[in-house]
Amino acid sequence: MKEQIRKKLLETGAAAVGFCIAGEIDSAVHEDYKNWVKKGFNGEMAYLERHIPLRHSTQNVLPDTRTVISLAYSYVPEKWRSLDLPMISVYAYGEDYHKLLRKILKPVVKEFETTYGGKWRICIDSAPVAERFWAMKSGIGKRFINGCIGVENCGTLCFLVEILTTLEFDADQPSNTKCKECMECVKSCPSGALLGNGSMDAGKCINYLMIEKKSPLTSTEKQLLEKKPGFILGCDICQRVCPHNRDLPPGQLFHNRYPI
Repeated sequence: MKEQIRKKLLETGAAAVGFCIAGEIDSAVHEDYKNWVKKGFNGEMAYLERHIPLRHSTQNVLPDTRTVISLAYSYVPEKWRSLDLPMISVYAYGEDYHKLLRKILKPVVKEFETTYGGKWRICIDSAPVAERFWAMKSGIGKRFINGCIGVENCGTLCFLVEILTTLEFDADQPSNTKCKECMECVKSCPSGALLGNGSMDAGKCINYLMIEKKSPLTSTEKQLLEKKPGFILGCDICQRVCPHNRDLPPGQLFHNRYPI
């Protein structure tokens, strides 16, 4: 049953699918996250603080969850746009990935419910789930210095999805690996948002300042945005310079939507 489910999910265009036992995230990971929020690194994203108790356990998202299935979908472009051109972050060129991936996965998960029983829930940034923790625990990727999860054949250029289910499956081998830690992402970050330990100060991140922040920009924040090299929405610099993101095959679902 497990391998049939994996096969079906890979057929939706996923670059990787992994299984792990649901429950609470590791206490050290939970404490690190709480400390990150306590230091104000979440900026004005107050929901990240509100979700601390909820993200601690998958039971808070789907009661009686037994398994977390982690998926990665590549959005590697056919070609990076030149830094000399006005740019939008690569992930935003295509159709809204929340809607697209949910549309793709909903009928497949409905089929699982009908065939195998149990309860299932698709999570695509819409639920307080520690997606990077579960991706590592399910073995589909490695942790990068820029805070992203890197997956084979798509590097950090991937969308993470979790499917929670009350059915129980054997767990895949978890991943404890990291990137090359060359620090190119840290050195190249225009605003100094990356902390060099796999975390970041979101309040300094150009993506956050251009997309997430709702209140008026301070003079300091305006100065940070002036450092952005031609972006009109978001920033891809830490991913562009990453050696793991070179010579990757274009993403199956999204690459035809990217202008070059």
